[in-house]
Amino acid sequence: MTRRLFRILALIGFCGVSAIPAHAQSELDVLILGDSQIPQGAGEPYLDFFSDLSRHCSANNRQKRLLKKLGQSRTAAIGVRSTSLEAWTAKSGRPKGHICDVDKKFGVNAGTYGIQGDKKRKFVQIGQGADYQFCKANESAFESAFAPGYYRPKLLVLAFLGNSAERWANKPEETAEDVRRTLSQIPPDMSCIVLTTAPVFSKETNQLRVEAQEGIAKAFHQARGHCQVVKGLTPEIRTAIEGQAKFFRRKSNGKVADPLHPSSAAIKLFLNRNTSKLCDAVFSALKR
Repeated sequence: MTRRLFRILALIGFCGVSAIPAHAQSELDVLILGDSQIPQGAGEPYLDFFSDLSRHCSANNRQKRLLKKLGQSRTAAIGVRSTSLEAWTAKSGRPKGHICDVDKKFGVNAGTYGIQGDKKRKFVQIGQGADYQFCKANESAFESAFAPGYYRPKLLVLAFLGNSAERWANKPEETAEDVRRTLSQIPPDMSCIVLTTAPVFSKETNQLRVEAQEGIAKAFHQARGHCQVVKGLTPEIRTAIEGQAKFFRRKSNGKVADPLHPSSAAIKLFLNRNTSKLCDAVFSALKR
């Protein structure tokens, strides 16, 4: 996407639809928070899947009753550039800057879906506008987002992996700290899923992410918190997407131009292959 187009879309996002009152965000059924995979391909497939779980998940009568907790399944997603759990839980400094600093290249740093009821993608700057007040002093983005009367989804989905790959693969103490902060900042009565994101083009990059996935899953398991972990980066998914140019944005000569952001088609495949695990995690989360 060119810089000019990004700015045009950002202006549409700021000016085209008036923001709903902040307190109305508490009416969300499902909120998906993640990184740049959301605005660059994952947003619409995520919304399709989580807004109609009764269609995607085979459920018995007890599970169907659990899904009714989600009401009308008003679903929204926010993806903020190169972010991670470290950034979302930081109260100051450089990590928090990944959430709150204005993007120097594009002027906006996030892509959102469904926040104002419109399923179309919007480009926004976190910290600007009634719907994105995540940048208050001495608070993390999670703490600001989940303050009383603001965002209060019935199901929270955290979709991260790549930007913490080195940290989660090789630094267990720092990984454990990411988990501790996450669990302490997400309300204990909020149903929560942690989904490790889809594979990228490079085999080497994906291998590091597999190791990171094991690291973060182990840390959540040991913490015994209220978030269910879904290890989405499986050997089967890697075989289907890894190295497949058709699933990535390409140049006119056919070479991959963006190896880090799988297309919507790849994300649909990713969700399809992980449907059983995702549904089981949703049921477990809603039982709490």
